Order: sequence, then C-alpha cells, then structure tokens
Amino acid sequence: MRHIWFLLTASALYAQTTLPSLIESAHRNEKIMGLEQRASAAALGHQSTKNSYLPRVDAFANASLVDRTGGFDAKRSAVAGVKAEMIVFDGFKRENTINQSDAFKNAASYDLLAGKKALTLQVIQRYFELQNTLDEIDTNILMRDQLSAQLGRLEKFRSAGLASEDTLMRMRSELSNAQYGLEDLKYQADQQKGDLEIISSQKISDLKPSRVIEPALTKTEELDTLKALRYSRDAKKFEAEKTDAGYLPTIKIEDQYAYYDYYNDPIASMRVDTQNKLTASLTMNLIDFSSASTAKQALIAQAQAQTSELAYASKEAQHNVHMTIRNVERSRIMIDAAQSAFDASQKTFDAVKQKYEARIVDYITYLDALHSLTDTTNQLTRAKRSLNYAYAAYYYYAGLDPKEFVQ
Repeated sequence: MRHIWFLLTASALYAQTTLPSLIESAHRNEKIMGLEQRASAAALGHQSTKNSYLPRVDAFANASLVDRTGGFDAKRSAVAGVKAEMIVFDGFKRENTINQSDAFKNAASYDLLAGKKALTLQVIQRYFELQNTLDEIDTNILMRDQLSAQLGRLEKFRSAGLASEDTLMRMRSELSNAQYGLEDLKYQADQQKGDLEIISSQKISDLKPSRVIEPALTKTEELDTLKALRYSRDAKKFEAEKTDAGYLPTIKIEDQYAYYDYYNDPIASMRVDTQNKLTASLTMNLIDFSSASTAKQALIAQAQAQTSELAYASKEAQHNVHMTIRNVERSRIMIDAAQSAFDASQKTFDAVKQKYEARIVDYITYLDALHSLTDTTNQLTRAKRSLNYAYAAYYYYAGLDPKEFVQ
C-alpha cells in the first residue's frame, strides 16, 4: 500500500500541466466567483421583485392595559387577526419594475459569460507566452553550451599559441552575454509562471504542448459584452417608464379579519367579537413640480448614452473580427518566412561551424551564424504559437468560447 501511495504521489508531482486544466481552474478563481455571485444576486432580485407583487398576507396582534379607564374605555383589550392585500392597478409600475429586474438579471448573466471567455483568452495568451520563453531558454542554453565548448577549444589553442588574446576575450564576452540573457529569460519565465498561477489558482509543473483548433468558416455571434450592455440600457428604459406610474392611479384592495377580546368593558354589548373589513383605496399624484418627468428625462438620457456606447462597441467588435482574420493570415505568412529563415540559418551554421573548426573562417563569422540560428529558432517557435493565439482570438471576437477549441 505504501508503494502505491508513493507512485501516486510521484505521478502527481511530475504530472504535466495542460492548457484545458488551466482554463478550467481559472474559471473557478475569485474574479469569476464574484461575477457568479453578482449573477446569482441579480436572479434572486428578479425573483424577489416578482414575488413582491403577489397578494400579501400578514398576521397581526396587539394588547393594551389601561390603568385609569374613562367612560368608554375597557380595562384590558386585545385584538388578533390576518390581513390580505393586493395591488389591482399601479399604473404599469409593476410590469416595468419586473422587466427592469429581468434586464439586470440578463445583463449580469452575460457579464459572467463574457468574463469567462475573456479569462479563457487571457490564459491562452499567457500560456503560449510562457512556452515561448521556456523555448527561448532552451535555445539560449544550447547557444551557451556551444560558446562554452568553443571557449574551451580556444583556450587550448591559446595555450599552444594558435589563437590571439583578443579572440579569446571576445568569446568570453559572448559567453557572458549569453549567460546574462539566459538569466533574464529565467526571471521572465518565473514572472510569467507566477502570473499564470495567480489567474488559474493552480500550481504549474511542466507544460504539456497544446494547440487551438483551426477555425472553419462559422457564423459569428454577438459578443456577450454587447448583450450585457444592451440589457443594461433596457433596464434604464424600463426605469424611465416606471416614473410615469406616479401620474396614474394606484388601486389596492385590502381585506382584514380580526378577533377582539375585552375585559371590564362598560360598552361590551356594543362591541363585536369578530370583524371582517374590506377596503379599496386609490392614490394618485396630482402635483410634483415636474419631479417625475425630470427624472424620466435623465434616465432616457442615460439610456441614449448607452445606446451610443453600444453602437460604438458593435463597430469595434466587427473591426476586431476582421483584424483577427487578418492576423491569422499574417501568422501563416510569418511561419513560412520563419521556417525558410530557420532552414537557411541551420544549414549556414552547420557549414560555418565545420569551416570554423577547420580554421577556414574566423570566430566573428561563427558567432554571427550562431546568433542567426538562435534568433530564427526563437522566431519560428513564436510564429507557430502566435498562429494558435490568433485562432483563439478569432473565436473570442466571433462570440464563441475559445475553451471549446483547445486541445
């Protein structure tokens, strides 16, 4: 049993971190939890608003004791009963209030969906950036090892009088610069890893290679942020319409049934033990010095402002979709160019290295070829991952969830 536990622990420690698992974990972080709580609160608020317009039933009771009674006062009295009330008509305030709360609920729901999709895209971006940095570290380690090997070779040549001190110093300088860049990349990787761990609330081990499925021609959907903004604007419109309710009558019916009890009552014969009281009331605002109409104008102005924001955001969304398609095309061209440059630099470095070790070319030519190979290697890996991110960005701006297309 102990051996099984050890194996399970070891496999957990060395398990690779996948991009889908990071996204799943990120969707449970504190930001998303806050959006979920807001959405839940808005849904409860909507339900509460609807329930508040249902008939209401209350129970009541009170008792009193008088120390000095007058001519018609009972020494002790008590009353208990139930009261039911219902609003028959309130100038359409009820409908607009319910519609307003429903719009708030929908806005919060789409804010949650938008937050999750935006976080998915952010995790994808940071994931590929971290992978790029880790690959650059591996490439720079290879370059450093190459420089270290050549430095050892030059030191032997120098001791034999076959290499100059200038050549040796230049190679040492290049090795120090490579070590400097390597340490800077390691710090950058630690920072990127920490940022990704904060977002995902998950410890990151070795990253497992992931990719985003190439998008087919799909019909774009409206962004959740636009839907949330539209419902938020509609809520303002319903609130504006609700202000007109004050100028229309509000009719309410109330039915009260009570049980009375009196002690030492001088007019007991004139009182009743039980009583049912039905009341209809009407209220209506006659003069408010334009308070409601001014409030309505302010709310309509706010709704119009949100309509303008929505129109601008819609144009921006269309532009973003166009640019993500353009970015996919750009990334593919960059991959082809980077691949050609890498192939050429690889062949060039192999040839230059052989000539350098045969002392046909000098160390400057060798260093130039080594730097070119390092740069094109990093360029190619970045271009390939940029294409994957371009795919994810397209899904996001097309109104889809990038999470569904990650492998």
